[in-house]
Amino acid sequence: MKNASSFGFLPQNDGIANARSLNAAVAEAGEVVVSVPGIYEIADTVYLHSHTHLHFEKGVTLKRVENPDGQNGNAFINVGAFTGVRDTDIRLTGLHLLTNGTESTPAECGGTKTVTGLRAHVAFLHVENVYVSDMELTDLSPKDYAVQISDFKNATVERCHLEGLKDGIHFGNGSDFVVRDCRFRTADDAIALNCSDYSVSNPSLGDLENGLIENCTDLKGSPTNACFLRILVGGWTAWKKGMTVYHSDAVIHEGKLYRVCMQPDNTAYISCTPPTHEKGFAEYDGIRWVRTNNACAADKLPLSASCRNIVLRNINIQQPRDTQILIYASYDEYLRSYHPGYAMPAVSNIVLENVQVQCKTEHLIRIRTKTEPIILRNCILNGSDIIQQQNEQMEPYAPTPIIIQ
Repeated sequence: MKNASSFGFLPQNDGIANARSLNAAVAEAGEVVVSVPGIYEIADTVYLHSHTHLHFEKGVTLKRVENPDGQNGNAFINVGAFTGVRDTDIRLTGLHLLTNGTESTPAECGGTKTVTGLRAHVAFLHVENVYVSDMELTDLSPKDYAVQISDFKNATVERCHLEGLKDGIHFGNGSDFVVRDCRFRTADDAIALNCSDYSVSNPSLGDLENGLIENCTDLKGSPTNACFLRILVGGWTAWKKGMTVYHSDAVIHEGKLYRVCMQPDNTAYISCTPPTHEKGFAEYDGIRWVRTNNACAADKLPLSASCRNIVLRNINIQQPRDTQILIYASYDEYLRSYHPGYAMPAVSNIVLENVQVQCKTEHLIRIRTKTEPIILRNCILNGSDIIQQQNEQMEPYAPTPIIIQ
């Protein structure tokens, strides 16, 4: 085991020196511990490699500060997020992080250290076997999530305490995840299962399946219109000459997936030239496109994104919200989830067990997309209801059966 202090990672050093030292400590695979108590300023991104286990002991706090070069990245990110090569076996435990109002500089706004759509302080993309535990972050600013994991297999987040103005845990596409023993107090979503999302909020698209959310508490706070759990799905199509596209629309062309990255103002654009670039941004016909799903083989590119096999168990909801669980396909200036004429997959196998609503809530569940039966077992609704609304942009679909046991 390596101690980060032997690389110069110390409370008395400035943020640039500490970022450089901690990166040196995790540059090679193995176990790294930060044991000297104190508040450590950090002004640049820490890049995590495969088979790296980084642990912060009690009494250690990291405080983000602005990078002098004006470019802020994520606080922590895996190197494969940039290379497209999958990382595996990364563990980040015991992190106590103060964001201090510092947020990433988005790639779409000229950021040179970020990936479009990957906007969390702790961010993972193209990963397998990721473990985050005992993390405390209670000062989320309005833009960046606490934890974001996308294009993944086998991810666990447990015993975390996350508070502030943005999402606590934000999942993109992937399979086999657990969120356990976590506490939230967020003005935005506590947990987002957004296998489809705005082009600036998700770095990849596709199905999200096989998840367990258990023993979690949504702590009492100010009323908010955001959700405890948001499920956002979507679909897209192949590029066609002369097609009309809007901000966040996705298309497939020549084995690559691209998204429109313009302003969210409902402007319609006519696309006559297909996007063909290998990575990042390029402009065609006055339309700015960003390449996404970079690590996905051409014959594996999805045409839709939906959620299935999700269990919520032993959930204590104390935060007043208009809707606690939202299942929907969006159709607004930020994202058109549905493209007319294309099949929308159903959200399926959603189970709630011992979910207890202990606050003022209008809707426990609100459904606005095609959804297969939902099962509730031993739940306390406390006067909240389950509402279903037909999504007028989609072909008519049958109401969702609600099974209460």
